[in-house]
Amino acid sequence: MFVSLFSFSATFAQSIPFLQQNDKPQVSKESLKKRRSLLEWHQIAGLTTLALWLATNLEGDKASETLYRKSDQYAQTLLLANPQYATNDPMYLVAMSPLTRHSIAADYFLLKDPTNNAGLYLALKANEEWETKHSAAMHKNLAMATFGMYAITASLAFFSPSKIESETENVDDGPRIYSPIFAHKAMIPIHLASMLLLPGLGARIEKEGPRAAHQMEQVGWTGFGAMSIALLVITF
Repeated sequence: MFVSLFSFSATFAQSIPFLQQNDKPQVSKESLKKRRSLLEWHQIAGLTTLALWLATNLEGDKASETLYRKSDQYAQTLLLANPQYATNDPMYLVAMSPLTRHSIAADYFLLKDPTNNAGLYLALKANEEWETKHSAAMHKNLAMATFGMYAITASLAFFSPSKIESETENVDDGPRIYSPIFAHKAMIPIHLASMLLLPGLGARIEKEGPRAAHQMEQVGWTGFGAMSIALLVITF
């Protein structure tokens, strides 16, 4: 009986490595398959995000070019109510020209009769706001879609299984100074910071006008450039 027990123990002990060897590749294979699938979707989502980001930037540039002060818009209405200002004054036509960021309607209205028009002028300028002729709704919708796709893209990478290290890694190759993955990850702080800054800059445009719009353009295109590099280094 002792011999039989010893024989069973020896056989069972020998079987343990085989069990371990059979289980580990199976787990690694499933993790690798899941990782590959999620990263493929990460790449597709990234390309979609990049396309949306480009459309958002282009739409934002169009909106920025058509900014104007609401005070000038209201001032043009006041000028229409005072047609006598147009008599022998070519600047009246300039003040009534299509609204841009350089419109002078409000200032012209003040200069024509400072004594009587100062109160209205100050009221117009008290809560100065900027508006755009170009549809801001399209830009806003594209921005929301871009942010949503960006979050999905990041989530696909974040929830993918960790890279499986090889047990037989070649140590003779030495440390790698550059790799596409390193360059891809190095761009993350730039386009992430840009994505987080853009909503705040957009909210400032109504009060600060072209200055905030210009800053938003710079941040938007910087983030787009960083994400373009991040995708190029792992795609080609």
